[in-house]
Amino acid sequence: MIIVLITLLVLMIAGYLIKKKVEIKWVMFFSGILLMICAIFLHIPLLTEEKSSGVPFFDLFKLIGEVFTKQLTGASFILMLLFGYTAFMREIGANQMTVYLFSRPLSRLKYKALLIPFFYLIGNVLGLMIPSASSLSVLLMTTAYPILVSAGVSPLSVGAVIAMAATIAPTPLGADNILAADALSMDVGTYVFDYHAKVSLPVILILAVIHFFWQRFCDKREQASGFSFKSEIIESGVGATCVPRFYAILPMLPLIILIIFNVILKKVNVGMVEVTLCSFVLAILCEVIRKRSIQHGFESIQCFFDGMGVGLTTVVIQVIAAMTFVEGLKVIGVIDFLTGEIHQLAGASFILMLFFCLLALGIGLLSGSGLALFYACVELMPSFAPFVNPLMLAIPMQFVSHLVKSISPVSPTVIIISSMLKVAPYRLVKRTIVPSIIGMILSMLLSYLLF
Repeated sequence: MIIVLITLLVLMIAGYLIKKKVEIKWVMFFSGILLMICAIFLHIPLLTEEKSSGVPFFDLFKLIGEVFTKQLTGASFILMLLFGYTAFMREIGANQMTVYLFSRPLSRLKYKALLIPFFYLIGNVLGLMIPSASSLSVLLMTTAYPILVSAGVSPLSVGAVIAMAATIAPTPLGADNILAADALSMDVGTYVFDYHAKVSLPVILILAVIHFFWQRFCDKREQASGFSFKSEIIESGVGATCVPRFYAILPMLPLIILIIFNVILKKVNVGMVEVTLCSFVLAILCEVIRKRSIQHGFESIQCFFDGMGVGLTTVVIQVIAAMTFVEGLKVIGVIDFLTGEIHQLAGASFILMLFFCLLALGIGLLSGSGLALFYACVELMPSFAPFVNPLMLAIPMQFVSHLVKSISPVSPTVIIISSMLKVAPYRLVKRTIVPSIIGMILSMLLSYLLF
């Protein structure tokens, strides 16, 4: 009982700090350390006898060091490589060209009412290659936005679709998918193509239809209320890059290679590290050929490693903080207590799924994203495997963690798009809240039925 009370007290303190806008990753990191310290005072060993240093105080730091070591040599290293590759694609102008070529055909559609659903689908395809919601938002606002507004689509409708573009697309390049696959002890391709896509693809198609009706309804309602929005066409950043059009395929290379070898030629098992490095070398060769100089072609290589550093200081540090929190919960005995109690409940699977989803929703609304919490919780889900399929817990929580970014006023995506549109964030949230909530409910329903 004392373990439960201590854990509840730590969680209440953590919730208070998150409400006060303290970075969630630091809240989770120090909450995990606090739980470990409590375990020491309760004479609960942090490490097994063979791993222990013999001094509980130093075991605390040894355990944290093991978390760092495991993450920097495992899934998090793949994330850093992908961040580096994305930074290189942005530096050479390949990302901008990809978005431009994908969105350009929309202006040729005869039926303008179909622009919104088609643009939403294209945005999700682009999310397969550029899984960072913030990066994709900026790219779409500077490339696709002018095209669609010029074609007659309302600016807020375009902004709402962009806010929901890089959310639940089934991409093996996404940090959340890589970490979820690692936690569930499966290959990222298996997790994404065999399980994630079974839920995400139907939800994406349904949301495309929802956007069609909801954005039209919002446009009519705002016109009736007299709200006027003066559109300013944002200048496209594609022309400044002056890169060949075939560069549009470079951001897709890791995904294409992965699909060819792991999905089509199923006998081969190619990992994300070799796929990313191979794509990076091919991209460098393209730059050398384009600039007709080895020296000039290599000038952009440094940004690959700078991008790896950005990945370390943004996503990887969140993962390490989440894992520290998880280790704190494990050593103090909370996980064993929960698994012992929950399996006795009727409908435990649905209760757990609902609990994790509501937790992600609440934290996401306060902090702008539920992903940091998802990174922690997905590590716990295999513990419930004896009586609940971990996939039924992981996938809906993952979707909620993403979709909440479209309805939180403090979300970086909402802030970026609303500031570029020069409107208050709540006006953008009005356009995304209905599709986002429907997406959350559908993801829970499908996961419950399929898994």
